[in-house]
Amino acid sequence: MLPGDLLRTRLKKDRIYPDFVPIDAEHLELARGLIEVYHDFSGKRKSEIDDIVVELEQGLNFKRIRGLRTLLERRCSFKSQFIIEPVLARKAVFEAASSRKVTNSKERAEVIEAVAREQNISVTDLEQSLWADHESKLVLADFSPLKPEELLKLYNLSLAQTLLFKATGMTIAFRGNYKDIFRRIKYLGLMYNQEDGNRIRIEGASALLKLSERYGTSLAKLLPEIVNSDDWAIEAEIVIRRDIPRIYRFILDSASKNLLMAKENEAKTTFDSSVEERFYNAFLASPASKGWEVIREPDAIFTSKGVFIPDFMFKHKALNIETYFEIMGFWTEDYIRRKLSKLRALPFHILVAIDKNLACFNSANFELELNHPVILYTRKVPVGEVVKYLAKIEENEIKRQVESLEGVQIELEGDIIPITDIAMRYEVYKEAVRACLNVPDYVVFKEVLVKKEFLREVKDKLVSTHSYVDAKRTIDGFGLPNHDEVLAELGFKVKWKGLDMGAATIELSSSL
Repeated sequence: MLPGDLLRTRLKKDRIYPDFVPIDAEHLELARGLIEVYHDFSGKRKSEIDDIVVELEQGLNFKRIRGLRTLLERRCSFKSQFIIEPVLARKAVFEAASSRKVTNSKERAEVIEAVAREQNISVTDLEQSLWADHESKLVLADFSPLKPEELLKLYNLSLAQTLLFKATGMTIAFRGNYKDIFRRIKYLGLMYNQEDGNRIRIEGASALLKLSERYGTSLAKLLPEIVNSDDWAIEAEIVIRRDIPRIYRFILDSASKNLLMAKENEAKTTFDSSVEERFYNAFLASPASKGWEVIREPDAIFTSKGVFIPDFMFKHKALNIETYFEIMGFWTEDYIRRKLSKLRALPFHILVAIDKNLACFNSANFELELNHPVILYTRKVPVGEVVKYLAKIEENEIKRQVESLEGVQIELEGDIIPITDIAMRYEVYKEAVRACLNVPDYVVFKEVLVKKEFLREVKDKLVSTHSYVDAKRTIDGFGLPNHDEVLAELGFKVKWKGLDMGAATIELSSSL
């Protein structure tokens, strides 16, 4: 499956078609070239791979290249290379710099040399360690290759699955693989009716707007099992939301089987119960959970009541916060009491989901007495409640960091100031910096602060520019990231003529 912004389709009357890549010599060569990049660049930085792939995009459809690249990067393992931990390296440098005002490269070099001596490492090793954990500095450690034809077929399957994200329902007809398909339908929790023989109607969730995308994800996960059948056909209703939402028919059958990968190998995670497994899959499919990583059965926690292994740990991808989650399902009363005893002994709060239909839970002699946040559920854990709990933790951490900056005079020098630099200087995260910045002389972008006077110079240069490509080049020349963000701030609109970037133009909004 691919991110929604990489979906490529064609519309014709009431039909919608995924823009499948043909399995021909030209595209096999393209796939082979991309695979070789990841195969040959083992031990190289991710930024070096980025540069090569960007070159390959020239003259080609960037969405297709990025879609293929997305599938390849899922088969990669990246790691940091450093002599000392990057966070510790940055902390040491900023502490050394705090006692003196560093205004030029010479003074910076003196600070770096002093810290390197203190840490008993070379200047080169310290420089390498400083930002080794940034994405562009990560190193390709391992790549699981596949054949060019497999990559193209996996891409086509992913396109079809991504289109099914928007499905409100789907009818399936198939021959063979009968038990496997029904097992998968039930496992995914899909609502279905068997119309006749091997024809099944999978109901959508169009009435449940907040769940429709999640339900579409389940439909998408069913597709590889269908494609694995001997003879099959699907017809789905796809909602395209533009000015006016419209439903298109998506029809696909086994005549296209030679374009699709029948099954995608996925890493298997074991679970103690179907409730846990369903929660795990639903959480990963929820757009609101994207800021968090969920880890199944993290390290053991030792308490006064024995060893405790939580079902899940949530780890924020940007903030340095972790929290645990335990699901209590259908077990004996004695087991539940022992579990509660361990929970009460924990030195921190843990979110607990309890099946409210437990016989012991409803017993008059049973006392919960649990000093932890609790969610009650029936049959399945409400992912929305868990997401709300995590959002509150995230909000509190940002608030705490913002409060730590109260009364602090944030020094701003220069025309362009990376928000990351400010965050590192005050040992907080970028979200906290953005939340507390109120500087009239600067514009706060996603990653940088830019002086308004400097932006006026940029705008003066852009006024005489009409080409979007030239505008990007001009903005690059000023050292500014995110061209589209800068253009929008300065009041320019981009006019596209098809997908060719070279034909795109910019114009200043008349209201500005």
